[in-house]
Amino acid sequence: MKTVCIYDNHTEPNIFIKNIIGQKKFGEVILKRQKVKEKFWTFIKKQKVIDEILEWDYDWQMEALIGKLKQFNSDTHIVHIFSNFIVQNETNAGLLLKKLPYIAENYVCFSGNAPALFMLDNIPLYCQILERHSNILQNEELYVAFSSDIEFKRINSTAFFNLGIYSNFMQYISGGFDTRFFNSVKGDEFTVIKSSTDKKKIKAEYQFYQLLPDYMKTWFVMPYDYQETTKEASYKMERLHITDLAIRWVHGAITLDELKKLLDKAFYFIQTREKKPISQEDYVKLEHKLYLDKLEQRIKAFKRHEKYSFFEMFVGMGTKFSGIDDILENYKQMFYKITGSLNMQYFSVIGHGDLCFSNMLFNKEADLLKLIDPKGAVEEDELWTNPYYDLAKLSHSICGRYDFFNNGLYHISLGSDLKFKLDIDFDNIEYTNKFRDYVENNGFSYEAVRLYEVSLFLSMLPLHMDNPQKVFGFILNAINIMGELEGCLRD
Repeated sequence: MKTVCIYDNHTEPNIFIKNIIGQKKFGEVILKRQKVKEKFWTFIKKQKVIDEILEWDYDWQMEALIGKLKQFNSDTHIVHIFSNFIVQNETNAGLLLKKLPYIAENYVCFSGNAPALFMLDNIPLYCQILERHSNILQNEELYVAFSSDIEFKRINSTAFFNLGIYSNFMQYISGGFDTRFFNSVKGDEFTVIKSSTDKKKIKAEYQFYQLLPDYMKTWFVMPYDYQETTKEASYKMERLHITDLAIRWVHGAITLDELKKLLDKAFYFIQTREKKPISQEDYVKLEHKLYLDKLEQRIKAFKRHEKYSFFEMFVGMGTKFSGIDDILENYKQMFYKITGSLNMQYFSVIGHGDLCFSNMLFNKEADLLKLIDPKGAVEEDELWTNPYYDLAKLSHSICGRYDFFNNGLYHISLGSDLKFKLDIDFDNIEYTNKFRDYVENNGFSYEAVRLYEVSLFLSMLPLHMDNPQKVFGFILNAINIMGELEGCLRD
């Protein structure tokens, strides 16, 4: 006797959830670098009672699915699970599946008022149900409407969590805060509590808001109730039921029209930030501190890591550069060439300090943009930064596709020329062109923005050594950006 699991991923999410994940199905929802279906397969492969898993993604695949199933013996046992349900209690779900080889009746398992899965003990009956009812398999009334000869016995279980309910989906997707190891983010339906053993950082984030000019505070989610103990510090914020842009970006749910709306707001923030004129000497000093000095310090830290020699070898053998120092030298030459040709007034601004998609909450219907997790400041002088820094961070997400790295959505391969190739399964050319238009129409140099973005990718190398492949991806991405800049400088 064979036991088969059908992973039903063909059901379309509702329009509210589609606004977050675009055209993807529930199985393709990504959280913490893993798809929902990958998490399910990890679970189901632990269940020794399951002999085979078949995935059903689209309506048109049903005929082929039925054809395959009819090749099995008629007494094959089937468990059909819907992809909008995730396993939240592996023990209970595992016990349920252990019954599959022994069932002599048909069962439907409900989570709340919705069927999460059903189990049958013969193939012909299952194929008949698919052929007649494939469009309404998740309709709870279906399982009481069958005639008595195919009666389903109902089981109620709390082993599964229904992502098809919008509030549940928001709870799941917004619960995956991608924080550093020293941060903890938790809360309830109404508040978010951010805490950390790095008390200075938490206090700086809290104090940043208090130091802002009043008119700039409207851009930020207000922190309150700062607390400090001997071990950690924390503050609270209102929970806005808006997903951060990084989540929607990696799911392909942001259209060009929405990007235009977002950039209208983001560049209004950039243009209306508090500014103050400074001398050319002070401007250059700050510029070098952010884009040269910090980079050199981070590369020194990178070189101290025990795995550094591997990256040096990979760069030397699989790219056009002889090593990390060669990349750094190329960046420096490009830095002086591009910054030396900038024609600008010298000023500094009060910036966010980390204006990437994961720190931006945007609701296109309300045209609402709120910023979270600023770099922080404990004194007024620490608010001020180079006017390009926020732009470089924004480019980091739009042009550099940083959030795809965070979600593991990239691939490194060795080409026929024995050079490493970085692939990211998302064509952002039109988005990059739109961003470039906004940059240049607002009086900034696109080449300078991308140049500073290179420093951001290279500066992150020692901070992500827990994921060496991601670090090498950053290196290849920085090399690709410098290649694009070389083309711009030749034109």
